[in-house]
Amino acid sequence: MKKYNFGYLFLMITVIFFSTYEVVSKTIIGRVNPFQINFLRFFIGGSLLFLFLLIKHDLKIDKKNLAIVALAGILNVVFSMNLLQLSLSIAYAKAAIVAVIFSSNPIFVAIFAAIMDKERIPLFKAVGMLLGVLGIAAISIDGQALGDINILSPLLALMSAVLYGLYTVVGRRASSKIGSLKMNAYSFLIGSLALLPFLLIKDIPVFKFDYSACLQVVYLSVFVTGIAYLTYFMGLTRTGAGSGSMVFFLKPVLASLFAIVFLSERVTLNLVLGTALILLGMAVMLYWEGIWKKFV
Repeated sequence: MKKYNFGYLFLMITVIFFSTYEVVSKTIIGRVNPFQINFLRFFIGGSLLFLFLLIKHDLKIDKKNLAIVALAGILNVVFSMNLLQLSLSIAYAKAAIVAVIFSSNPIFVAIFAAIMDKERIPLFKAVGMLLGVLGIAAISIDGQALGDINILSPLLALMSAVLYGLYTVVGRRASSKIGSLKMNAYSFLIGSLALLPFLLIKDIPVFKFDYSACLQVVYLSVFVTGIAYLTYFMGLTRTGAGSGSMVFFLKPVLASLFAIVFLSERVTLNLVLGTALILLGMAVMLYWEGIWKKFV
């Protein structure tokens, strides 16, 4: 039980950092290219983690795990995160909708974990997932007329969530064998270097940007990428990919709260209702089994 408690603690740290991503990113629009920030955050975050490996004299990795780590890095950095950025760049795209659709990735984590790692999805977890999806839907459609939503943006965000789900299962598999620190260090560097040719072909600056955004770039690189991904896989190795990723349902709730506090966005009925459904879904997934055993 203590192992699982620490696992969920690590995952909560991850979700808190991840939930600040949209708010911080919104402050650097026009100052840093979206694809450039992806390269910078994973290259800087990966370099920081790689430095820790150097200090520990723990750089060794076999070819099989290197291949798995490389696949994880490309899935995450090159495809999932760039699709997420593209979804935000579409005309009339709604950042809130993109954020909550991406937060549905635990569903795909559970599906891929069931297929690849034979993780079972019991009924109570399926019910909890459904409640979480309903909560996300309530927040995402808040105040949006159907005619205002560009279908391409949500579609790209959904593709990003699917690939992130696959990345999570692949990355968890490598992390359980070589450790979260090594998995993230190598996958971030490989993924960012695989993204580099795209920047050069598109003539996007690699390191040149408006340096007034330096603090945000450092925060996104060190905390949202380096530390948050590290605690993410430390948590998953203790809880399992399917169960652990469920805390992602909290991201739209926390992201909305951060937006209210730091961007002065308003509190709505849909936000309150969605938050209640998400919290109820998480409670069912995390505590139903223990409660059921006490009364049966």
